[in-house]
Amino acid sequence: MRDVSLAPGWMEHVVYAFASPATALHLGAPSGFNELQFRLRDAHASRADVRRVAQAVQTLAQQAGAQVLRVEVPEPGEHIHAAQMNSLLLTQGAFGVLALLVCSFVVVNLFNTLLAGQAREIAVMKTLGASSAQLSALYLGQALLLGGLAIALALPLAAWAGWRYAVFKGELLNLPIDGYSIPAWAWAVQLALGCALPLLAAALPVRQACRQTVGAALRDIGIMAPGRALALRRLWLPAGWARPALLSLANAFRRRQRLALTLLALATAGAVQLGAANLRVAVGGSVEQLFAAQAFDVSLRFTPAQPAAALLATALAVDGVAKAEAWRGQRVTLAGDVDGEAFALLGVPSGSLLLRPTVTAGRWLQPGDADALVVSRMLLRQRPELTPGASVDLLLGERRARWLVVGVVEAGPQPLAYTSITTLNSLAGDTLASTLAVALNSKHSALQLDTIARLRSALQDAGMAAASSQRQAENRRVVEDHLLMVVDFLAAMAWLMLAIAAMGLASSMGMAVLERRREIGVLRALGASRRALAGMVHLEGLLIVALAWCISLPLSVLTSVLLGQAFGRVMFAVPIILWPHTTAALRWLLLGLGICVLACAVPAWRASRVPVARALSYG
Repeated sequence: MRDVSLAPGWMEHVVYAFASPATALHLGAPSGFNELQFRLRDAHASRADVRRVAQAVQTLAQQAGAQVLRVEVPEPGEHIHAAQMNSLLLTQGAFGVLALLVCSFVVVNLFNTLLAGQAREIAVMKTLGASSAQLSALYLGQALLLGGLAIALALPLAAWAGWRYAVFKGELLNLPIDGYSIPAWAWAVQLALGCALPLLAAALPVRQACRQTVGAALRDIGIMAPGRALALRRLWLPAGWARPALLSLANAFRRRQRLALTLLALATAGAVQLGAANLRVAVGGSVEQLFAAQAFDVSLRFTPAQPAAALLATALAVDGVAKAEAWRGQRVTLAGDVDGEAFALLGVPSGSLLLRPTVTAGRWLQPGDADALVVSRMLLRQRPELTPGASVDLLLGERRARWLVVGVVEAGPQPLAYTSITTLNSLAGDTLASTLAVALNSKHSALQLDTIARLRSALQDAGMAAASSQRQAENRRVVEDHLLMVVDFLAAMAWLMLAIAAMGLASSMGMAVLERRREIGVLRALGASRRALAGMVHLEGLLIVALAWCISLPLSVLTSVLLGQAFGRVMFAVPIILWPHTTAALRWLLLGLGICVLACAVPAWRASRVPVARALSYG
């Protein structure tokens, strides 16, 4: 069975079990119920309506003698992680748009290659009376046919990949997707994009080729764009280079539009790759900083709360326990909050040795604080009024107390606040604790599990059985799995864009070889070897990759900012690393060189195999 209100057990590293009250009692669980869930008859009720009913139920329960520890009201009709998933899907959509943009560059280069090879055919057809509009319709029809073939291949693959991705997301949300299908509008959007993208990308090259005069078309076989020869290009090249090397380097700049599109595709893909690498480093650093502030190895939770002194005495008597602290948790709301949204208030010792979170503003708790409140950065983002220096009234059940916000700390994706446990005890009139944080002597997993088992047994023998326990190592793994899953998806999108850009480079190099067949024939007639000709093609590709790498470095600053901000909206804020790490930059350079070798392999082979007579007669 599925419970959509629970996160998947495989993601949280926990096991959920459902049993009847008799079975739970047989297994040693406390008898009775400790949670009440209900839904309203009105299917269109707002969250405020649900909260008013929940407050009425809370009042009735308290009048009947029940103690209500907290009230949670989710957004009606929405999954608990709907906001995060919507933000993530929006980010994915942005990457999809970028991938389509890179694809359009490939289509432009493809039609430039096609039209360059048919320049004389276009001139002959215009001589025979064909108009520019008729020729444009002919080539745009080819673009539409290309889009149709691409859609025919892409739609089944997209449907399969989309279904598998939906199943994966359903597992993440603990939500079954059986019975759902791809909506008609999604098919319509894909059909429209598949047909419109090639048409739009081919429109400019087709317009330029078909509006060319007959004389210019008969003279133009795509060998060289109008402009100055390569003498001006030789100024920045090292002296003594062989003429083929000079030709290959200068040839890269002959078609500036094609070069710009190829560079933009490669640089964009590389910038996303570097931005994803920066995000991974930022997430890893944030997780390390978050858990470095938590100097305990295991936390045990108690329901109901137990005497703090007895918990500490029992824990410290267990062999293998180094330190222990008793904490107290409480669900509170801001007084006067119309929504009444509750958040966790954790009472810890003012001089805690096991919890020292990183302070981002103000200060941490100090001995003697009576009404000090420290909020997490996530809570501050949700409640901007909780800025350091502000005085706020909090409702702890039916009690109301005034607090002074003294600081802001980094506590990960959870919205919570901290105060002194002494303050919470004085408000409650007792010295109970709901959490026991324990630091162990050993960091070895097996030894820790043994110590935890003995600790839980000792607590149970003392009449203070723990409701649950969790190792920090497991908690960290859960957090990293959630965060790195998003980072890995962004990295996968970067690889997809890189593959498309590689196809664009291969298309560009193939066109370059086609344009220079006469030059290749002349070089072959002058004694150039096949190896030298292949080297010329590879050298031109290396120049393009090197330029794309240089452009991607400053462009990665923008992608790092955008990815960092998007990740902060989806998960939690991480520091934005602007400049790529040296290792990541070198890895991208080596990857680009590998792409160059693969993309230039076929064009270089064709250039080295062109017969001299055939090349000189080309055009």
